[in-house]
This record gives sequence, C-alpha cells and structure tokens, in this order.
Amino acid sequence: MSLTTTMTELEQLLALEQIRNTKARYCRYIDTKAWDELGDVFAPDAVADFSTEGNPIPVLTGRDTIVQVFRDLVDPAVTVHHVHSAEVEFVSDTEAKVISPMEDWVTFPEGNENKSFHGFGHYHETFVKIDGQWCIQHTSLKRLRLDLFE
Repeated sequence: MSLTTTMTELEQLLALEQIRNTKARYCRYIDTKAWDELGDVFAPDAVADFSTEGNPIPVLTGRDTIVQVFRDLVDPAVTVHHVHSAEVEFVSDTEAKVISPMEDWVTFPEGNENKSFHGFGHYHETFVKIDGQWCIQHTSLKRLRLDLFE
C-alpha cells in the first residue's frame, strides 16, 4: 500500500477513506453545480489535464481557474460522474498516487456549442495532505471510450 511512509496501517486506511471521500465530493459538487465547494477538493496550485481528444477543456493550473472553467463549461449541462474502486499508493505520509475507473455522462442543452457525451476511462491523480485534508494536486483523465451525441 505504500512506498516510503511512516503511517500505520490504520492511518493508511483512514487516509484511503479520506481520499475516496474527496473524490466522491468532486463528482457530487460538479453534478450538483456546487461551484463554491468544488474548490475545497483541490490544492491551491492544482493542475487538471482533461485535454483528451474531443474534450474542450485545456490543461488548467490553479484551483480558482479549474473551478471557473468547470463553471463556465458545464453549468448549463446535466452531468453524472461516477468513480469506482480507487487504487491508492502512498508515496509518503502526505502524498498518494491514485487511479480511479470512471464513467461520465454530460448532456448539453439543445443549441449549446458543445457536444453531449458518454465516456469511460481512468483518473490518474496525485493527492496531497494539506492542513489535515487530502486534496487533489494533479488530475488527468485517460479515456478508454468516448461516445459523442448531437
């Protein structure tokens, strides 16, 4: 479960649940359009790379930028994000590498310039512990399948 950590097994299990809860909140905040809360899941200098083929989101740097781009892009859409069975590897007491299988449905209203889609893939992420909270430091999405809809 870990590389170079002094965390006990119990501490690692608690951290694992905190990491999973952070990612669950990420999904819920996007889907419920809780933009003010979405920033809480990211480190201040976080990086988000969702620049896969067909995705209009560029590489984003900084918590405020990430939240603003999400707000601007998907606020008019109905979104459903699911993550499953995260693999977590603790690099240290304050850093973890996480891979989570994912599925997302994003449906834009008629007339929106963006295409609706249903996708599958994996989030590849680095989480860091800041002031006792596990936050997303870096996230990228590697898609396995992306179905676009008119």
